[in-house]
Amino acid sequence: MLKKNNCFIWFLLLFHLGFSQEKKVDTVYVYEEVIIRDTVFIEKPLTKIKADKIILNKEQKGSKPSISVIQKKQTTIISADTILIKRFKNNIFSNLDYSLKLNSGITSVSLLKEFEIKNQHYLSFGLLVKKKLFNSNFSIGTGIETSFLLDVVKQTNTNSESDLLGYYFTNDGNPKLFESINTKGFQFQVPLLFFWKINKFTPSVGVFSIFSKYQAKFIGSSGNLPLRFDETQTFNANAIYFGYLAQLEYSLHKNWSIGVNYSFASAKKLVFRRDDESFAISKKQTQTTFGIGLRYTFLH
Repeated sequence: MLKKNNCFIWFLLLFHLGFSQEKKVDTVYVYEEVIIRDTVFIEKPLTKIKADKIILNKEQKGSKPSISVIQKKQTTIISADTILIKRFKNNIFSNLDYSLKLNSGITSVSLLKEFEIKNQHYLSFGLLVKKKLFNSNFSIGTGIETSFLLDVVKQTNTNSESDLLGYYFTNDGNPKLFESINTKGFQFQVPLLFFWKINKFTPSVGVFSIFSKYQAKFIGSSGNLPLRFDETQTFNANAIYFGYLAQLEYSLHKNWSIGVNYSFASAKKLVFRRDDESFAISKKQTQTTFGIGLRYTFLH
């Protein structure tokens, strides 16, 4: 009996130890799903790529469309599954160049030649706006330019053969006797130019108008009785010229250029004004100008 009990106790002990051992845990693998796209779209406007030339290559059978980008004599070929070309409407405010001009030279006015003033030095400042048309080398431009005559001389040469010598009557019938003219002048010019770029040279031709202003003195009546010529009066002498011009520029840098220019213009009459008094003289006048200029382009 005792042997049976001992065997039973040993059986319970072994059974307990066998089930009380630590079991090994299997490895658990966690997978993350990764989706791979076979196409990547990259969009960049060609206008923002600083390239000398961009060529769209013809699509050939069995090959993808491509674009050749030429930068500093190096060609890079970009291939793509799809090339989308968007065309933008060209308006009046696109492809504009803005530049400042500084000119200096000699001008000859027929009116002043009558007073033995053959030439005058001038200095001018201006703003020019250009727009490309039809071709990247062809453009049209306009702007404003202000000129100042640097030689200031008061002419009282009564022995000259000028048509200004003599008596004149204002619109109110008041007589005026010419005394002198001051060569200090101011001019306001509006040109219309056509440019054609040939390598670094840019010739241009065009037309323009000029508003010219001088000062002249006449002897008139102060209005005190008895009426007599007892007062010197200053009148503004104004004339509007129309003419043509030509110039040739050479590019020194991307933004700087230097050039020479020539212009010729004529006016049909000279108008004198002072307060509420005025009168006009039908007199043809001409103006010829030679000069050199410096231009800086500050906006493209």
